[in-house]
Amino acid sequence: MSSLREVATWHRGVDLVAVQRVLDGSLSRKELRPEELRYAAKHSKGSARRVAKLLGVSEKTVVNWREDEG
Repeated sequence: MSSLREVATWHRGVDLVAVQRVLDGSLSRKELRPEELRYAAKHSKGSARRVAKLLGVSEKTVVNWREDEG
């Protein structure tokens, strides 16, 4: 049986499905709220450059979000 975490679509107010769709390129980044953009940057496996392009932010912003402990 799958754990709840594996099938969850929301985490602390973040729409995980929307985040994944933006990272896959099938949804516009404009659909994400600021906290979802940060979540996408912190939890994505892609390079900072690629993620920055998908999210419409600078590479430095992605690096900063990834390094942020909050």
